[in-house]
Amino acid sequence: MKWGKGILVVLGALVITALGIDAADTLNGSKGTLLSQVISSGNSVCPSGMVEVKNMPTISCVDAYEASAGKKCGAQDPGQVMATQQNIESRECVAESKVGALPWRFVTRDQAMQLCARDGKRLPTSAEWYALGLGMANVENSCNVSSKVIGKTGNSAECNSPDGVYDLVGNVWEWVSDDVIDGNYNGQEMPDTGYVSQVDSSGMAVLVSGEAQELFGKDYFWSRKDGAYGVIRGGYYDSGTDGGLYTVHADTPPTTSGTGIGFRCVR
Repeated sequence: MKWGKGILVVLGALVITALGIDAADTLNGSKGTLLSQVISSGNSVCPSGMVEVKNMPTISCVDAYEASAGKKCGAQDPGQVMATQQNIESRECVAESKVGALPWRFVTRDQAMQLCARDGKRLPTSAEWYALGLGMANVENSCNVSSKVIGKTGNSAECNSPDGVYDLVGNVWEWVSDDVIDGNYNGQEMPDTGYVSQVDSSGMAVLVSGEAQELFGKDYFWSRKDGAYGVIRGGYYDSGTDGGLYTVHADTPPTTSGTGIGFRCVR
């Protein structure tokens, strides 16, 4: 019985000593100990290429950069929608969020949804996209909306959100998951095409004007009263002052693809 108690005391001392070493190493920044690895892994809630989103109940992580073709994709810079489709048909091809890459363009909304789903992600809703961009400043001068040339991801270093999301405005339009049917969005009738003069809580125009409104960054809104459409937001490299946080194309068929439309994923 005494031997048993002695062994337990010795083992307890060894455990305490080991934990003490681990704790000291962790405080000193060491990554080599088991304890520090456990603590470190607990601090990172998002995979590589994504940043944590705070104060949003529907999103925990968002791609920091516009989606680009992964290294195992046959077409690294798809120049047509069928090249995107060929990439999708290869299961090893996934969309990546990384700095210094060309954004994945020539992609329809459904293709973008497939590519996000392949990596356990999804497209954001229009309201989520807007919430991600709140707090961005001076987008007309800091974001790629007037260069007339596509930029690599993250090139506009000042074009980022408070959470560290780059190029939400400009460079390429971004698909969101919403539908607009016969001019109605979430049960709300869309206004006519014009300059944004009032928005709802999701950043969608509810009133438009024939003149550019400084209060809304001179952003523009497009809509149609008949047909089924998808939604793209933010503008692209040749939008000029029309591009911005409140800029919405609510009249884009989901099958549309082109050199100025891309996407990013959330989870």
